[in-house]
Amino acid sequence: MISNENIRREPNYALRFLKRHTIGVVAIILVVIVTASNPAFLSYSNITNIFSQYAPVGLMAIGMTYVIIAGGFDLSIAAIFSLSAVVAAVVALHMSPVLAFLAAVLAGSFVGYVNAVLITRFEVNPFVTTVGTGFIVTGVTYVLTGNEAFVVENSAFEILGSGRLLGFPYSGMVLVVILVAAGFALSRTIYGHVIYAVGGNPEASRLSGLQVNVIVGSTYVILGLLSGIAGYISASQLSSAQANMDPNVLFDVLTIVIVGGTPLGGGIGSIGKTILGLIIIVTISNGFVLLDINPFYQNIIKGTLIVGALVLDSVVRRKA
Repeated sequence: MISNENIRREPNYALRFLKRHTIGVVAIILVVIVTASNPAFLSYSNITNIFSQYAPVGLMAIGMTYVIIAGGFDLSIAAIFSLSAVVAAVVALHMSPVLAFLAAVLAGSFVGYVNAVLITRFEVNPFVTTVGTGFIVTGVTYVLTGNEAFVVENSAFEILGSGRLLGFPYSGMVLVVILVAAGFALSRTIYGHVIYAVGGNPEASRLSGLQVNVIVGSTYVILGLLSGIAGYISASQLSSAQANMDPNVLFDVLTIVIVGGTPLGGGIGSIGKTILGLIIIVTISNGFVLLDINPFYQNIIKGTLIVGALVLDSVVRRKA
């Protein structure tokens, strides 16, 4: 016989299970549907191409996950991405690829640091701050390039973006390593726990003696750094760079993070959820190509996924 206590607990358990595993179930269903429609989706060559193609977006999604969990937001990453790519290409024209990589990382980190200072020290709204810095950085990039592409004819510059080991791209290896490191840092270190605490309740964290501004600011620098690496990889893949490298990259990054289950507001999320979001977006985008579906429908589906994920999160939270 089922007791009243068990009846009361059962709905809450169902809600908790739905909240924790809905995105994973959706990802599995999508993979199964696309694979059944075209078995080439899970072929080794297609998977390695996916890792190569989505390494830059994946890296930025990792950084955005940190920022959002800490209670922040960043709309300047597309500009940082383009600036870093251009800086990498310009430096590579005259110096070694190693210096080009360092220059791209420093450029991205610097913009991330500027965002951090404006948001934490001057207490400017993150949306307003990053929109403004995004416009500034985009303008600087156009000035540097004259709206022309910088072509780098250096095979060493192409290694990170296009090189492979046993058929697996180096850029994909970078993504995997950083995913593992970022996931470990977020879930298993004091720094990660502090990010959750600050994002969940900044005032209580401040009263507990935590350096809230330093912690929040560090996530913007991490996002800028990863955007710099992403910019270098993209320039390396194309052997060129120009202003406005990928205007849709911000939309893709936000879709991956939010659909994966890291809602706006702070204190909730994980790198594992971001991986699920990445799988969903990759499956949709790559599946459309394999199934020869009009690519214009991608934005409709991605936008629907974002709205649906936010609505579902709101409903589950309210009922729980």
